[in-house]
Order: sequence, then C-alpha cells, then structure tokens
Amino acid sequence: MSTTPLIEMETRLSRLERQNRVLILLLLGFAGVGSIAATNRPASEVRTSHLIIVDNHGKVLTETQGIDGEIYIKKYAAAQETNE
Repeated sequence: MSTTPLIEMETRLSRLERQNRVLILLLLGFAGVGSIAATNRPASEVRTSHLIIVDNHGKVLTETQGIDGEIYIKKYAAAQETNE
C-alpha cells in the first residue's frame, strides 16, 4: 500500500470521529431539553392538609385544616367590598 490511501483513510476516519462527537453532543442536548420540558409541566393537582388564603395585603381570609378526613375552618374574615 502506498501512503496516499493511508492518509486518505486517516483523514476520512478523523472526519467521521468528529461527526460522531457532534452527533453525540446534539443527542445529549436534545435529551437534556426533553427532560427539562418533561419536568416543567403545570401541576394539575395540589394536595395539602393545611391551607391559608390571604388577600393582597397578607391578611388571613380563611385558614383550613384537614384532620381525620374532616375539614376544619379555623379563621374566616369576610372580604370588604369597595365601591370604585
């Protein structure tokens, strides 16, 4: 074998290895984006045993707690109506 075919094969092999590295990086990037997209879906359900609802000033309007399958309302403040 002459050196020219060996040089051509080495050049071709180097190009294929570079392409493979690029493809692997792209695949890892798509997998990363896919995993982020899968974990950022909106929640369809919220579960809690204790819930406090406050107004925009931080005043507690309602505080509830679930104990043994029952719901207990601890505090309640009626919302004040404004005539604007």
